[in-house]
Amino acid sequence: MNAVKIPLSELNTRLVTLGLSPNWTIRETGLKGYTLRRKYTFSNFEATWSFLIQVSMRAHLWGHHPTIHTIYNKVELELITHDLDNGCISDIDLKLAKQIESYINLYKSQENGQILMNKQ
Repeated sequence: MNAVKIPLSELNTRLVTLGLSPNWTIRETGLKGYTLRRKYTFSNFEATWSFLIQVSMRAHLWGHHPTIHTIYNKVELELITHDLDNGCISDIDLKLAKQIESYINLYKSQENGQILMNKQ
């Protein structure tokens, strides 16, 4: 995929338009510019890794590689396009964030704001 850089001045508007705000946030990273960041808390280890497998497979298919931090039931994702301007947020990052949000719809938000796996 050919990535198109999204100017910082347009990012907040694009996040709102795509329904990604306020959950996805813009984080300054110094020399690398900016990343998109999102945190999740799942009810258990199995739900966490079920979700991460979905994310990793989609990212692999699209040739895009998010930074993933996870500890038991907590996940932090960071999206950045390394191939552009020493790292910036591109249309591919926004597309992947939108796809990740569609995966989270397979989970239900219940008790204490945790994301629980649907019984299907």
